[in-house]
Amino acid sequence: MELRLSTRKRRSGAERRQEILGAALEICLDEGIAALRTEKIARKVGLSPGGIFRHFPSKKAILSELTRSLIARLEAANPEFPPEERPLDWLEAFVARRVRAFRKDPGLRLLFSPEFEKALPPAVKKELRAFFARSWDELLSAIRAAQALGAVRRDLAPEELAAVVAALVQMTSQPAVTRVLKEESDPRWIWHTVADLLRPAAAVG
Repeated sequence: MELRLSTRKRRSGAERRQEILGAALEICLDEGIAALRTEKIARKVGLSPGGIFRHFPSKKAILSELTRSLIARLEAANPEFPPEERPLDWLEAFVARRVRAFRKDPGLRLLFSPEFEKALPPAVKKELRAFFARSWDELLSAIRAAQALGAVRRDLAPEELAAVVAALVQMTSQPAVTRVLKEESDPRWIWHTVADLLRPAAAVG
């Protein structure tokens, strides 16, 4: 009797973990966080209902690793130089890189979902909020530095301007907007809109 070796490549544990995270992300995006079940994830990746627990001890563990992965991916879009140095360049880079990240990685919008955050374990929820606090502090620092240079309007508080910038950038993570922002479109138009809003009154016209 001839023995035939399977040509199917056996996935490593790390590859399986990534498949599981990808399936969880897909379910959250397509059906919502309430639809996330370990049995459903297992079916998507071809595991038995109990097989998923060889890679993750619980659904909360899956959510925790997924969240940390998303945070790292969004954090990678931050400008690499300090916001106090060349603040307008920092703001332009922040806007353009965030818009590109949202366009190429739709899963990032989960980080802004109250339902998604509510489902996270307390420690991971704290990490997510700490990330947003760091991002806010950097954005605020850049605007304050730009105001000090006279490059940004001073009739509004830095916090108000930072909120407008953050809202415009976050808007691009929404599906209705990402459909408009095609792969070939230039994300700099978002920056031009932000720059017009930030420009000092004397410079308008």
